[in-house]
Amino acid sequence: MKKTLAIAMVACLVSIPSVVKAVEFQTPGAMGMGGAGVARDNGALTSYWNPAGAAFIKSTFAVKAAVGAGISGSEGLTENIDRLADIDFDNVKNFNSSAAEVGEIVKTLTILDDMKNRQGNFAVNVSVPLGLAVKNIAFGVYGTMEGYVQPIADMTNIIPKDVTNSDLVSVQELATAVGGGNTASGYFTSDQLAALTTLLDNTYGLTTVDATQLANAIDTQLQNSGIDPATVYSAVTDQILPTLSSGAINTLDKNTTAVMTKAIQYVEVPVSYGRTVDKKGKLAFGVTGKLISGTVYQSQILLVNRTDGTLKAQDIVDEMTNNKKTSSAIGIDVGALYKVNDKLNLGIVAKNINSPKFDTPSYQRYLTLAPNTIETVPGGTVELKPQVRAGVALEPFGWMIFAADLDLTENDTVAPGTVVGSSYKSRNFGGGFEFKPASWLKVRGGAYKNLAMDNGAVLTAGFKLFMLDVDGAFATQTFVYDGNEIPREVKVNAGMSFTL
Repeated sequence: MKKTLAIAMVACLVSIPSVVKAVEFQTPGAMGMGGAGVARDNGALTSYWNPAGAAFIKSTFAVKAAVGAGISGSEGLTENIDRLADIDFDNVKNFNSSAAEVGEIVKTLTILDDMKNRQGNFAVNVSVPLGLAVKNIAFGVYGTMEGYVQPIADMTNIIPKDVTNSDLVSVQELATAVGGGNTASGYFTSDQLAALTTLLDNTYGLTTVDATQLANAIDTQLQNSGIDPATVYSAVTDQILPTLSSGAINTLDKNTTAVMTKAIQYVEVPVSYGRTVDKKGKLAFGVTGKLISGTVYQSQILLVNRTDGTLKAQDIVDEMTNNKKTSSAIGIDVGALYKVNDKLNLGIVAKNINSPKFDTPSYQRYLTLAPNTIETVPGGTVELKPQVRAGVALEPFGWMIFAADLDLTENDTVAPGTVVGSSYKSRNFGGGFEFKPASWLKVRGGAYKNLAMDNGAVLTAGFKLFMLDVDGAFATQTFVYDGNEIPREVKVNAGMSFTL
């Protein structure tokens, strides 16, 4: 009977749908080992990792408190937000026929086009775990905040107004504004510059002289923009020139380029119980019941045509928490842990199997096709749908442990992908080692990779010195934030633990 029950529970765990909406699987106490903890003896943090582990808690009492934070992102968002903030948008949308303004127009529209094409994302993460374990019961308080930022680039309303002639800027007016005497700076390749000149000459009706001067002026004005020449060339030829010559009347003063932000902050109060179900005491199952208070934040934040000044990327984080709604729910986790022998553990856990739901606030949306119109989008819900993770832990010697975890579910995070057309997905595979040269010292190392995204590996490391734990993680790829190139993902975690 017990064997049949075990098979049924494991089958239930692995049959949960493989694509779900959830937050990322956090890794308190295991970050330094590549985020692997499902099959390990987690002591005070058992109630988070795998409730079945409570059946094997060796200590009479254990407690651990920690705090962690991290940021992550991809190219295409934060650097473009900062570039937009450095532009005098009033001068761009109101053209006064100067060569410098031609460069600013091209730069601005290139940034918007690049933001639309590359999308990009930015995320922040904060965790504050407090775990306790008493024999085969584990409980605690776990605070987590996870927030995402994604762009909504308006490439419809992009035509400047020529204040001199009281009309809309055309390709010919750009050529007239730059005048003569413009020489190329070498920003574009010779092939790009020649192709742009030919295009202006043959397609947009400029004389060869005017086409050459305009191409050279764009080359010179964008020389110090920090934008890749291929990106500018693509934006000019595929988007800017066709739009200016299309006869459209969608002007820059109506542009609604923005970012959509969405975040969830939740506090879990779990109680976990684990028990062995076989005669040899090797197979255990566990269950966690938890009260969850969740606050969901959601906003659309304008980047251009603002009435209160420009925003840089670092300002978005502050704006993220302005619009919120709080609600409560109950969550259930289940897990299994099998001790094959004294050296090898196998584990599996399913978190939030009942899909707890939290209310989201309504927010104001700016309509691209109906400029100056603001629509109120009613609130809905965010679900923490099941996350299933399997793990293995091997302790070949008393002074060395190896562990690895794999997410069996691919999770759509709380990133606002349903609004802007793309979402950050999470399905991690990671592992590492813990070396214990002395009772008061542990050294950890590892790595993990998000299998759902093509964004490189994340390296991890950490140590424990007496009661102090410190772990960190950093990605092998980079992105630009606040003018600096930093790893695509950076996390740090520090905690204190005590065991009797």
